Amino acid sequence: MRAWPVRKPSAGGRRPAVFLDRDGVLVHNRSGYYLTDPAKMRIYPFVTRALRILSAAGFRLIVLTNQSAVARGYMTLRTAEEINRKLARLLRKEGAILDGVYFCPHGPDDGCGCRKPGTGLLKEAFRDFPTPRGGSWMIGDKFLDLRLGRAGRLKPVLVLTGQGKSQLRKKGRLPGGASAAANLLAAARMIKAAATGKSA
Repeated sequence: MRAWPVRKPSAGGRRPAVFLDRDGVLVHNRSGYYLTDPAKMRIYPFVTRALRILSAAGFRLIVLTNQSAVARGYMTLRTAEEINRKLARLLRKEGAILDGVYFCPHGPDDGCGCRKPGTGLLKEAFRDFPTPRGGSWMIGDKFLDLRLGRAGRLKPVLVLTGQGKSQLRKKGRLPGGASAAANLLAAARMIKAAATGKSA
């Protein structure tokens, strides 16, 4: 479901996008932990710089996040929306503007098509924002994000923050076509270089 599109696209404004997982990519996360209190959200210090690099390179910035804590009863839907709004507000103050945030509040056994690696959130974002898939990317700290990227014909990147290191250690290697980066800033520099031929 849509938390809200922060910026409505202009008519015919077809631009590539970088789709971002939230926890472990933008904000601190560890396995088994659910962010259920807006006051406890901690944004990685390199995030605003990374997002500004991507935006300056011409990319839309769209967050796609699973939030099963709602289905598990750990927080309300309203709190989940409040956390996402706070994230966008804090980033905006630092000059890093998100175009949209989409989240799935369902649990893993609910059979929901919007829960990653299902493509429901991605399809919803595509309806709101005209996006050429060939030049767009998906960044996450879990292999399910990479699977979503491949299913959506995006270029997938695994960051080694959050659960990225443990996921890579467990799986042993990246799936074909995927890349790895130390964190979002390293990923942003890599994406900018691929898109423009210039490093950040």
